Amino acid sequence: MILKSAGRYMAATALALLALANSHAATFTKLDTQASRIGFGYSQMGVSMEGAFNTLDAKAFSFDTDQPQNARVEIELPLAGIDAGYDEANAELAQKDWLDTPQHPLAGFESTKVTPMGNDRYEVTGVLSIKGRQKEVTVPFEFKQAEGTGIFEGSFEIQRADFGIGEGQWADFGIVANTIRIKFYLVATP
Repeated sequence: MILKSAGRYMAATALALLALANSHAATFTKLDTQASRIGFGYSQMGVSMEGAFNTLDAKAFSFDTDQPQNARVEIELPLAGIDAGYDEANAELAQKDWLDTPQHPLAGFESTKVTPMGNDRYEVTGVLSIKGRQKEVTVPFEFKQAEGTGIFEGSFEIQRADFGIGEGQWADFGIVANTIRIKFYLVATP
C-alpha cells in the first residue's frame, strides 16, 4: 500500500513539474514598440551624456523559448526622432558630418544568429546599419518573462568612427569620445 501511494505521489509530482515546465514555454511574435526603449550613452569633453531614440519599428520579431536559436529580429530606428539630451545636439546630429539624416533617415539591426548562453542569457549576432555603413555585431542580452510578456534587456558598445558618425572637424575623439554604449529594453507579446 505504501509503495502504491508513493508511486502515485511520484507520478503526480512528475506531471506537475512537466506542466510547470511547459507553462514557461512561449513564443513571442510582436514587439511592443510603445513599451520598448533603446538609448545610448556617450562622453562629450569628458562628461557622460545620455540619449534615446524616441521611436522604433519592428519589421520582424520572433522568439520561441523552446527554440531560441531560431529567433529573428529586424528593427529600424527613425533617426529624426533621436534625442541626444539637448536641442543643439539634436540639430547637429542631423548634419552631414554626423548622421546625415536627409540621406540616411534610418538605422537598423537585422539578426543572423541567436546563441543560448545559459541562465536566461543569450547572444544575438547580426548586421547593424548606420549612415549607409554596415557592421556585424554580437550583442549579449538577458531574457525574462513577466505577466505574459517577454523582456529582452542588454547593452553593447560601438565605435562611432566605424559608421562615419562625427566626421570632419568632429573626427577628433577628444571632444566626443569614439565609444557609444547602446542600451535596450525590448518588450514582446505572444
